[in-house]
Amino acid sequence: MNINQFEFNPLSKKNIAQVHQICEDNVRSVSHSLKTFRETTLESELFNPHLSIVVSTKQKELIAFFLVVLRKSLILKRFRNVAVLKFFVVHKKWRNKGIGSYLLNLLTERIKNSDHKSFRMKFEVMSAMPDYLFPGLNPKHTEAFYFLRKHGFKRGVERINLCVSLEDLELKQPPSKHKGFLICRAEQKDQNELDSLKFMPKDDQLGFWSEEITLTFKKKPITTFIAKDLDKNRIIGWASHSVQFPGSFGPTGVKKSERGKGIGTLLLKWCLWDLKTNFKISRVIINWVEINKIYFYSKSIGAHICEVYWTMKKRF
Repeated sequence: MNINQFEFNPLSKKNIAQVHQICEDNVRSVSHSLKTFRETTLESELFNPHLSIVVSTKQKELIAFFLVVLRKSLILKRFRNVAVLKFFVVHKKWRNKGIGSYLLNLLTERIKNSDHKSFRMKFEVMSAMPDYLFPGLNPKHTEAFYFLRKHGFKRGVERINLCVSLEDLELKQPPSKHKGFLICRAEQKDQNELDSLKFMPKDDQLGFWSEEITLTFKKKPITTFIAKDLDKNRIIGWASHSVQFPGSFGPTGVKKSERGKGIGTLLLKWCLWDLKTNFKISRVIINWVEINKIYFYSKSIGAHICEVYWTMKKRF
């Protein structure tokens, strides 16, 4: 491969529409709007133009796009970063020419030479919380799987998405009061209480849920619904939708002592009702569902497993 025949630029407002189109045209069974693509790239707090590469020929034909972001680690969150290959696309007719390998190696060197490099740093694929589009690699993208394996990434655990058709689901506006609890759309004054998630177990407080909830407060209207204890005037549960893209559901949670009262189901149904009525969404994807939660969604709204993803990881 002759590198001199190509031009390399960062992702920018000037080229984002073209980059979005190459992703739409060259990745099977994946489609998101330009608005969603912009929100998860240029407008993401994790975006660093130095870790994005848009490749074009001298004739201005765009042929590849790679983007790496750095997010905090779940362990030692304050001190360690995780590199995430968030997007990697090569035009179909330019594949198997070494372009993808060159770009991945180039971005790897940029990370290694940056101030953000840490000892035995993890390098993951897709899982760029909080504004990820996919929780891992969909194994139906066979060529992507073997490309990553060639570069030392190893397959890890499975992550599951569920789907439900709102057209097939009879939805009435759910009740706003239930057993001494008020269910309503969150307001700006609720953000501080949700940010801490003090009503949830410690493990949930340490993850990325609060950062995902924060993203919903930037949307109009806010896409988080809350459950409040009317006696104590405290939040004891929440559910969010459209965090990653319109029609995505999650995260959600209810205080441990208040579970089993139907609050989680009501919060879920408020989100689904909102998506169908106000956002005109017909299909909902419930992101990254743990195995022990699948039955709840299947029983309550008829959701089914529709997408399976594999984690892909290595270390520098």
